[in-house]
Amino acid sequence: MMRPRVQWLASSGAQFFGLAVFALHPGVAVAEDPPTIPVTAYRAQTETIDRQINGIGTVSPLQTVTVRPRIDGQVTEIDFVEGQMVEKGSILLKLDDRELSSALASFKAKKAQDEAQLSSARTDAQRYATLAEKGVASASTLEQKTAASEQYAAAVQYDEAMIKSAETQLGFATVIAPISGRTGFKQVDVGSVVSANSTDGIVTITQMDPVAVSFVAPGDRFGEIRDALNNNIADVSLVTTDGTRTLAKGKLTTMDNAVDASNGSIHLRATFNNADGALWPGLPVATILTVEQKRGVVVPDKALARGRDGLYAYVVGAGDKVEKRAVKTAFVTAARALVTDGIQEGEQVVMDGQSRIGDGMKVSVTPWTGLPTGELAEKAAP
Repeated sequence: MMRPRVQWLASSGAQFFGLAVFALHPGVAVAEDPPTIPVTAYRAQTETIDRQINGIGTVSPLQTVTVRPRIDGQVTEIDFVEGQMVEKGSILLKLDDRELSSALASFKAKKAQDEAQLSSARTDAQRYATLAEKGVASASTLEQKTAASEQYAAAVQYDEAMIKSAETQLGFATVIAPISGRTGFKQVDVGSVVSANSTDGIVTITQMDPVAVSFVAPGDRFGEIRDALNNNIADVSLVTTDGTRTLAKGKLTTMDNAVDASNGSIHLRATFNNADGALWPGLPVATILTVEQKRGVVVPDKALARGRDGLYAYVVGAGDKVEKRAVKTAFVTAARALVTDGIQEGEQVVMDGQSRIGDGMKVSVTPWTGLPTGELAEKAAP
């Protein structure tokens, strides 16, 4: 009963020994090469890259004016529509000006009367001056005539001042836009009686183009921001808060004169052209401030990994074998890294598949397109 089992064990042992000898003998077989690992790689390029500071800001108008009447009166005409764009100097509203027109006419008539009396008084003064020279008229009479002439001259000057005042008051009966911008909700209607002491005003006008954006940056970076502002490279891009769309590009114009001690930030303001109306006062936006521009070797920051000794990357070398290299960077911005040491222009850097490879391993390279490995395979499939 035990003999077949003993024979099977003996046969199996002999076969195993024979296979081991066969595999170790150089003349019998050659060991197979390890399989290549599929990876995607990016070819490093020399580019100019911006060093940036990201933040959150709010659109704010450069000017907002609440239009108020300069005089009391009843509204007879409204010449704007709520939400309308108006130009500086355009008519917004008219008040009843009949009383003001009447006062102006009265002052003009008074001036004409005083001018006539002034002319007569001057003629008398000149005549008495001639008579006084001949000794016919007394000096006291001449002085009286001269004083009367000067009095009427002063009356004419007073009339001129009153006419200018009346013309100014009459001008206030027509309310014009002090700035160009968009009107808000009107606070009066035709027939309303408005007062110069009103706190509500007639309407608010907000300048829409250009427009400003107020935002903050870390206070410890004020030196970089100041240098960028002085070197005229402080460009600011505005992006929607979800990061899907660029709204506008402008320039940093103002940096606050102190860092806010309560939160360690510094307040900034940039100006943007807004002819298309994409920026609305009060709109929250994401800001991207450029503080430095450098040229060098640039790779996606995804290609870099962090180890115990710092950053490293796998570079595809001769024979499609990868080399693990220590890498140094100047900065990373917009998912791109400016490399200062470890990678040269034109070298291929492994992007996807880093976890499956090691130094010296052979790989099969597919150009990286910015898509995950699975999506690459799916896109390449027929």
